[in-house]
Amino acid sequence: MDDSPQAPEIPPTVHLRSLLPSLTPKLAVVAEEILADPAEVVRISVADLAQRTGTSMSTIVRLCQELGLRGFQDLKLRLVAEETATGFDGPVDVDDRESVLSKVLSSTVDAISHTQHTLDTASFNQVAELVFDARTIIFVGAGASAAVAFDAAFRLRTLGHRAEFHSDSHMQLTAARFLRPGDIVVAISHSGSTRETLTAVEAASSAGAHTAAITTFARSPLAQSVDHALLAGGTESEFRIAAVSSRIAHLAVVDALFVAIASLRPERARAAQELWSDMIDEHRLSPPWATRRDAND
Repeated sequence: MDDSPQAPEIPPTVHLRSLLPSLTPKLAVVAEEILADPAEVVRISVADLAQRTGTSMSTIVRLCQELGLRGFQDLKLRLVAEETATGFDGPVDVDDRESVLSKVLSSTVDAISHTQHTLDTASFNQVAELVFDARTIIFVGAGASAAVAFDAAFRLRTLGHRAEFHSDSHMQLTAARFLRPGDIVVAISHSGSTRETLTAVEAASSAGAHTAAITTFARSPLAQSVDHALLAGGTESEFRIAAVSSRIAHLAVVDALFVAIASLRPERARAAQELWSDMIDEHRLSPPWATRRDAND
C-alpha cells in the first residue's frame, strides 16, 4: 500500500486558468464563461451553458475532459467543493474604489494559495537540487518578470552561489549560450510566451545546461520547452499591470527555493549569510537613536 502523501487536487478554476491560453477558441469561450461566474454555472444545465456560449454540449464535455473530469456534472461537483473551501471572488470593480484594496489583496492571497495546488513538489525539489549543484545559475526574465529574476539571483548570491541576472536580453542570451552541462538557466515569465525568454532557454538547452521555469500557464511554450516547470499564479484583475498577482506568487516560489537550497547545506548557507551581513553592515549608517544623546545629559 502506498502511504506517500498525495498531491493536493487542483481546483477547477485554477486548472482552467492555467490551460486557458492553450485552448481552442470554442473551448476558451466556455472556459471564460465558467471563470466569469462559477457559482452561476453550478446552477445551470449543460444545455444552458451551451446556449450562453454559442457552442455545443459536446464542446463542454470536451472541456471537462481537458480538465481530467468525466463530464459536466463532475465539473459542477468540483466547483461546489471549491466554493465551499474558498468562496468565489469576483473581479475588481473600478467604480467601487472602496473594494479595490481588499479585492487586490484577496487576489494576491488566492494566487499564493493556488500555487500550493499547481506547484509539483517533486519538480520543485529537483530544481532546488539542480540549482544547488550548478557551477553557474542564470536567471532570465523580461518586463515585470525581470524584477523577480533579479531578486532570485541576488538572493542566491547571498548564499555564495554564482547566480547571474542580466537586464539586457542579448546579455541573457549570451550568458545562457555559454553555460556548460551541469549549469542551469531558470526562466521567469507570467505568460510563458516572451520571445526573448524562450530564446535564452533554447540557448541554454543547446549548451547542454539544465532548464527550469517559474510560470503561470501549464501549456505555454515556456512550460513545454523546459526540463522542469514550476507553475504558480492566480487570477488577474482587469488592470493587470504586469500580471500583478502572479508576480507575487512567482516571488513566493523564489523565496521557497532560497530556503530549500539553503537547507541542503545549512552550515555553508549560514557562513555565507554571516559574511554577507557583515559586509552590508559596513555600509549602513548608524541609526539616529544610537548616536543621539539623552536630552537630560
